[in-house]
Amino acid sequence: MAEKTIKIITIIFVSFASAIILAGMGVGIWLGVKNQIDNTLPGNTHPDPNWSFKISGNIVGGDFNITLNELLDMPSHEQEYTIRAKTNSTDNYTGVQFTYLFNDVIDIGLTAENVTFIAWDGYAWKFSISELLGDDTYILAYKMNNKYLTSYLEDGIGYLYLIVGSTDDYPFNGQRSVKSVVEISFE
Repeated sequence: MAEKTIKIITIIFVSFASAIILAGMGVGIWLGVKNQIDNTLPGNTHPDPNWSFKISGNIVGGDFNITLNELLDMPSHEQEYTIRAKTNSTDNYTGVQFTYLFNDVIDIGLTAENVTFIAWDGYAWKFSISELLGDDTYILAYKMNNKYLTSYLEDGIGYLYLIVGSTDDYPFNGQRSVKSVVEISFE
């Protein structure tokens, strides 16, 4: 009878230990899958971190590209902006301030006076460099409402959005806020 009891206790112990191990593995797998799914939710990781935009024109050292990974490593600025055009929209944007880009990343030529932002479809808007350097609210946004911007191919507005605040001189800032920026050119 003692032998039978030992077998029953061994079977119960092995079954209990196996259940704990399987449950632990199940929780581990669930957490791994959950984390993988969470990391792919819109807004958590950029859809194309190696995508780049061009810096060209009157700059020291010649034309170069900046990847989104490089842009994401730069100090970010977050602010609520109202874009006024045919319709108005107020959203929270995150991006890099032009004062940082122009002072710390891009070595602008001494004779450069203007900068043009060019969208993927050829739309462009020209600013004086002094205007952009004189206002810390101008940003090159990569997030809207805490979600990364997506390309036109993904039914988005492009990976980068030049955000320009409204001023008394330009109460309608929609035409100046260039969507899907692919190039910044200095002249």
